[in-house]
Amino acid sequence: KKNSQLVFKAVKFGILQDVNSFCIKLDGQLAESILKGEIHGLICISCDIEIHDATLKAAAEMKIPVTGSGGTSLSAASSRFGITLVGNAGGSVATTSYTRAVSYTYALATSWKRGYKPYESNTEQAPQWKSVLDACLPAFWAVVLTCRAIELICPHFSNIKWLQEDILELLRAQALPTTCCVVMAISLSPHYESVILMTASIASAVCKGSTLGGLLAGWMVAKVMDRVLYQCIVWNIPATMTNLVLGGGVGAMVGVTVSPFIPYMQILTEWVRSGIHFLMNGTYPGLGFAVGVLFCWGSKVGYYHSVGLPLMLVEMERGFPSLLGAIDEATLVLVSAGICSANLLVPLVDEKSNSAKESKALCSRGLRINLLFGDFIEVAYPFMEKSKLVNFSGYLASGLATELLTGNSRSVLSCAYLPCFVSILLANDWHKIFGSYVTAFLVSFIGTIINNAIARKTIPRMKEKIN
Repeated sequence: KKNSQLVFKAVKFGILQDVNSFCIKLDGQLAESILKGEIHGLICISCDIEIHDATLKAAAEMKIPVTGSGGTSLSAASSRFGITLVGNAGGSVATTSYTRAVSYTYALATSWKRGYKPYESNTEQAPQWKSVLDACLPAFWAVVLTCRAIELICPHFSNIKWLQEDILELLRAQALPTTCCVVMAISLSPHYESVILMTASIASAVCKGSTLGGLLAGWMVAKVMDRVLYQCIVWNIPATMTNLVLGGGVGAMVGVTVSPFIPYMQILTEWVRSGIHFLMNGTYPGLGFAVGVLFCWGSKVGYYHSVGLPLMLVEMERGFPSLLGAIDEATLVLVSAGICSANLLVPLVDEKSNSAKESKALCSRGLRINLLFGDFIEVAYPFMEKSKLVNFSGYLASGLATELLTGNSRSVLSCAYLPCFVSILLANDWHKIFGSYVTAFLVSFIGTIINNAIARKTIPRMKEKIN
């Protein structure tokens, strides 16, 4: 039945000798069920042929298919009782619960003349590539911070220059493509457990410097694994050899297949980065302002996770901070912090009311999280939606702050989801990025202060007129 679950119940506790004696009694009941035609197949997992003597005799007599793992026990059972082994029943070295389950299912389905193709699974719920890329944010965040720390510290200590020469290059070239490959593969086929981790790690070795290459390799690994597993079972390749092929052979094959495309993917992501910096190089005054306004608007209507964040991560694929990261911090984090600060300083409604207390608690939390962790930007959106002036000041702050980042845009690369001061330290031009952040904060702060001050005067008058 759909959504049905097997419920297991412990029926005997005690020392092993007592439990085995009890199992022999249950084995007799199981044998009776087989002889009555109520059971049509057996899965034996390292079974003790002495304890399950009756069941195995009944299985041989009724000629029902038997599959399972544990080469020693299955060989002994086949030799003594003449059971009908099907599929690739045998050893289980290097196998996983999923590969064994597929093997058992295919063996029994074939014996019963039923169709079974595990690779024809429902792919409608498979995560999108951009969602997988977004899920890799912690790795990008860590690599960028580590690389920047090494750049800042190593020049002052001659005895650790090897960090800058070796570790830095390794982090920038290999860490993120490997992460993307593994996360993509495990997101699409989590049931392969440790096997797909090994396969994806091998495949990612050729994806040097390309997160898109890592995503492609991970996608191919997940797709090929199902086909190869099924074909190995059809050809009756033993379970251990099947897992060796899956865990090693598939990864090497995918890596060789993907490797010719890696240079082209590196070129593609470089074009993306060049396009972003072209918009912000200051050649066309006002273009930075438009980018800031668009970034703020996109976050409010739902384009941040589908467009903004993936582009930001593409910028960061070689372990360098991102221009969009600096824009994110300015147009979202600092604008939100400015609005929250203004609401705390000049509350919109009577401070004694319940709504005022709730608003104060929300803004206090929003201000703390925005400034210390670079997150919870959504706290400002209800206030922007309620007031045209606050909304305008938010967009104005976003535009002005981003315009101030134009010019030598590569000097203000930073990262989102960081404390404000850390985000500033990531950039090469601290003064420029500091000016942008202060502008974003002050413009939204002042606009909200003016709005709340006007509202505090007009709301009582409106109530008097109504009364």
